Amino acid sequence: MKTIRCGVLLLALLLVVAASLPAIGRATAPDKTVLILHSYHQGYEWTDGQAAGIAETLAASVPNAEQVVYYLDWKRHPEPAGLDFLEALIRHRHPKGSINAIVTTDDAALSFGLRLRDAIYGPVPLVHGGVLAGTARSMTAGEPNVAGVDEAKDFVGTVRMAMAADPGLKRIYLVRDQTESGQGLEAEFRDGLAAGHFPPHLEWHFLTDLPFDRLEERLATLPPGSAVLLGTYATDINGLVLPPERFLELMSERSGAPIYGLQEYLMGHGLTGGSLLSGREHGRAVGALAASVLDGIRVADLPAAPHPSVVRAIDYREARRHGLSPDRIPEVDRVLNKPFSFLGVYWPLVTTVGGVIAVLAGMVVALSFALRERRFAEVALLRTNEALGESRRELEANLAELTASKEALRERERRIRLVAEASRDIIWTWDIATDRRVLSGRIEELLGVDALSIDSQEAWFRLVHPDDRESAAEALSRHLSGATPEYRSEYRVRHRDGYYLWIYATGKALFDEQGRPTIMAGSYTNVTAARQQQEWLDHLAHFDPLTGLPNRLKLEQHVDGLIKADKASGQVQPLALLFIDMDNFKFVNDSFGHKAGDELLMAFGLRIKTVTGDGLFISRLGGDEFVVVVHGADADEPSVVASRLEQGLTAPFVVEGQHFFITSSVGIARFPWDGRCFDELLQNADTAMYWAKDSGRGRVCAFAPEMNRNVVERVRMLSRVRQALDRNAFSLHYQPQVATADGTVRGFEALVRWTDGELGPVSPARFIPVCEESGLIIPLGAWVLETACLEAASLAARGIDATMSVNVSVVQLAQHDFVPRVLDVLERTGLIPNRLELEITESQMIGSLDNAIGKLNELRRAGIHIALDDFGTGYSSLTYLRTLPIHTLKLDKAFIDDVHRRPDARSLVSSIARIARDLSRTVVAEGVEDVEQWEALSRIGCDLIQGYFISRPLAVDRIGAFMTAWEARRTNLPLVSRADVVVGMPGRG
Repeated sequence: MKTIRCGVLLLALLLVVAASLPAIGRATAPDKTVLILHSYHQGYEWTDGQAAGIAETLAASVPNAEQVVYYLDWKRHPEPAGLDFLEALIRHRHPKGSINAIVTTDDAALSFGLRLRDAIYGPVPLVHGGVLAGTARSMTAGEPNVAGVDEAKDFVGTVRMAMAADPGLKRIYLVRDQTESGQGLEAEFRDGLAAGHFPPHLEWHFLTDLPFDRLEERLATLPPGSAVLLGTYATDINGLVLPPERFLELMSERSGAPIYGLQEYLMGHGLTGGSLLSGREHGRAVGALAASVLDGIRVADLPAAPHPSVVRAIDYREARRHGLSPDRIPEVDRVLNKPFSFLGVYWPLVTTVGGVIAVLAGMVVALSFALRERRFAEVALLRTNEALGESRRELEANLAELTASKEALRERERRIRLVAEASRDIIWTWDIATDRRVLSGRIEELLGVDALSIDSQEAWFRLVHPDDRESAAEALSRHLSGATPEYRSEYRVRHRDGYYLWIYATGKALFDEQGRPTIMAGSYTNVTAARQQQEWLDHLAHFDPLTGLPNRLKLEQHVDGLIKADKASGQVQPLALLFIDMDNFKFVNDSFGHKAGDELLMAFGLRIKTVTGDGLFISRLGGDEFVVVVHGADADEPSVVASRLEQGLTAPFVVEGQHFFITSSVGIARFPWDGRCFDELLQNADTAMYWAKDSGRGRVCAFAPEMNRNVVERVRMLSRVRQALDRNAFSLHYQPQVATADGTVRGFEALVRWTDGELGPVSPARFIPVCEESGLIIPLGAWVLETACLEAASLAARGIDATMSVNVSVVQLAQHDFVPRVLDVLERTGLIPNRLELEITESQMIGSLDNAIGKLNELRRAGIHIALDDFGTGYSSLTYLRTLPIHTLKLDKAFIDDVHRRPDARSLVSSIARIARDLSRTVVAEGVEDVEQWEALSRIGCDLIQGYFISRPLAVDRIGAFMTAWEARRTNLPLVSRADVVVGMPGRG
């Protein structure tokens, strides 16, 4: 009985060991880094599936390998400039020699991976997936160390599943979009059709050129015996774009026939089933290839056949909805929405338990026979052991003697190996007479080559860079001739993968009695990192770390070099500097923080490169200032480039989910007319840029000598404005706003005025831009707001019920505490909030519409009115009219001048008034100068009139007299009855 128990325990132990064998993985690999590039973005299910399959396979197979992952986001942003930025980022983070393998998914990443090998890493192994076989062959033709898993869609398997589910299937409708992927899929399918891969009795119909609504109608009327095969479908022919899952859900709701597919991620969205390409399975196959490469298997030895990365899946509920028999389909890997069945769910467990019981019964029988045989074997074994005992004692004596000798040899070996391994360098010896070299094992770690293959001086010098062989050989020759006490040299050697490393070689030779070298020993030290660090420091000294563009020092060196080269050749070619400054960048930086500002600067620099094209030198001076150098072209080329910049930089920039509309002012200076050296050219280009800003921003100006006088004028104006603020020399005048319905005064606009002792009366158009650029608009605007609110409260106390309109600058609106400041002024002055109206211009929305809307909504909730000034002269008036929380539209004077003479002008103003009425907005016409304009504007529905016809801006002490005089005058106004007005007034206040 005891013997039986021992046998059972022994068998159980063997079973445990056998069960644990699969858990024993390959030997722990040394630390390695694999660069993984995905063509699309996270959240795209196909890419997520591949990424998961690759990651889990590498983690299980090569646990010590670091996985570095980047997403190209090529589906949403197919921009080559983005790849340039990503290449620069990868080059910085993962320099040459730090990557052991590259893994890519889909076409864009494969192309980018090959580009990185050419630009940075050399022929490191590259494993790709998610690419059709023909495309992969075309893209990798002639490329070494490339292997991959071809993407193959299983049309035949899917059709067979459809026929198994519905034996009466007669016709199949193929649905796909007009994208390149959809066209390629149909071409691949037609090749299979031509090759006879499908049953001949099936009818095939191709629904590829219908709008989605027509497609839904067509699917709803399919006859019995039909099925739909869905290919790629992300957009219809009219440009409707939806996620493929949503398209499928809409199709499934309307379709009278089951829909089969080719992609696993569509399961659960209305797909009946199919032999589906699985992103995770495909990723696992790619990961397995990559793991083999990291384990040292050569790429040439890897399998090249396409991997069947498909799963056979069926949606039970969808199949039954269409009257199909899903249980007839053989070999299904995955079933969705199937009703619960105990045997169906637990059948593997039932069969397993039954099998285990059967195996245990068999084991009991087998053990019985084994124990019987063991008894006979034990008797024979005892006799044999006695005979072997004597032989064993003799062998043990001989073994002890051999072990002692072997241990002595091993000890000497250990000491020598310890010296070599303790050093991080490669230790080498050279028998000069026989030209035999011996290198330590670290040669394999450093250069990836077998130490035994470098057995001579000639073999070593074959690894040395051709440009460095002469200097390395000369240093060695000088030492062997006795000219130097030690051998020292620094040169490049080739890694097995084709790239080069910098090494520092040292050594010393032994000489015989005749002074001839006999043997030499030394070491090789890897100094690549130090070299790269020095190159990086040089890069930082000449390039902007944020945008990667050349900095001012590099710009100066470049321009000086061009000027010197032209002078040396005696032929001066056209040379121009284009000085670019971002308008309203300070608004973005102050409102959204430096992180958003930095991202905007990077996007702006990239946009300049994209707009100007290749071949032009682009530099970032600092802040929001950039310079483009145009050289060697015809004399008109700078203006052409400036025009491209003016147009290309107006498109919105998307940063942190916000849309920023940034205009730019450009100044041009040409050599030698506008300067004979770099400093003069840059200064004059800067001057021209400021002239462009003064001309209204978003402009291009070429330098002219008289512009320097403008710079002096700006400095002088800034000084006078500061003095005026200190002396409280500014004043406010108020221009009335009158209702066209009854002629009553409804409000006043506060207008700042300044008379300087030296300059005389100064127009706001001259000093307001200076205040905005210098920041003086903040104290000036605060004074204007508080003074106007005090006067409005005073008018209300005297019985004059009128709204006070105050202009607000973009610089004020950008303040983070602008809203609390306004509310504080209202509280201190006692003015009712709905008696204050803040006027903003469309140009102030250029910086960020979202940020402006947030602040304006806060003001509106507090009861303050918002007016959109100069309506119609900005960038997107109707957009602002719809999105901004405004009460009032102020029509620019340009609309008013000819309204009483030209029908087209009347029609335009009437249309604006009609839109404003529908949106419950008040319309104010500015710049009205005569009674004809008054009458025309009254008839077409303008609610309020402002201009010299009513009154010039009034000093505060003249408002009372005006009100008295106006009451007498308004009775003679040509008032128009509301019945004659095309557009009614929604009211104000």
